[in-house]
Amino acid sequence: MKKIVLSCFIVSLTLGSFSGFAAAADYLIGKGDVLEVSVWGVPEMSRSVTVRPDGKITLPAVGDVLADRSTPANLSKTISTKMKEYIKQPIVTVSVQQIINNRVYITGGGVSRVFDMTKETSLLKLLSELGDLSTVDLRRAYLSRNNEKINTDFYRLYFEGDMSQDIQLKAEDIIFIPSNRLNIVYVMGAVTAPQSLQFYEGMKVMDAILTAGGFTEFAKEGSVFVIGKDKVKHQIDLKKVTKGKDISANVALKPGDYVIVEESIF
Repeated sequence: MKKIVLSCFIVSLTLGSFSGFAAAADYLIGKGDVLEVSVWGVPEMSRSVTVRPDGKITLPAVGDVLADRSTPANLSKTISTKMKEYIKQPIVTVSVQQIINNRVYITGGGVSRVFDMTKETSLLKLLSELGDLSTVDLRRAYLSRNNEKINTDFYRLYFEGDMSQDIQLKAEDIIFIPSNRLNIVYVMGAVTAPQSLQFYEGMKVMDAILTAGGFTEFAKEGSVFVIGKDKVKHQIDLKKVTKGKDISANVALKPGDYVIVEESIF
């Protein structure tokens, strides 16, 4: 093919968008993605291509080029280098037209969605994208990659800021985030607003009672019962707590506990 003299310039890249996400410069191309390869001034070398399952694309004269896990900018440079045999100082632009196979799947009852990764994304960044996580149980959440469970603590990462638990996500990762509907504490009896409460780490009997509006005027503060999943009834004298005599009576609760405040007749 006759060599064509073009300006000494390589266009970095232009990226499209997909599913509401703007593709970023560090986006890693994935298998199945649809790319637009444009060669300025040489339309016969330009075309739309799909990244094959082997991670490659095929271009006229150039042949196969590995695209999988490359950024559009790096791929444009690779193609430019290969085209120099036919075109002098080629101007190549690689655009991502459709993101197909760079997804993370989130399931488990607490959250359900498909997340398109338009750039390198960590677990913490993804969790931050999910919004309110008050109804999910991050203690039981986990990540599965290639059918293997990845050892990382979602709770410590998100709520305690333990960055040692953060990991880079990869295409086809599956994240299980269960609902915390089982993490409930029930407050009943002589309280202002009997109700079920979302359990949180460190929750104590007085915390639950105060959240339920506190004792009614007929409450027997010295006769409060905590019933756990084992059905054993434990009597607690919270009058000692309210009078500051024995704060140890303000025991910690567990998910599924019932707090029952007895009511006096007189």
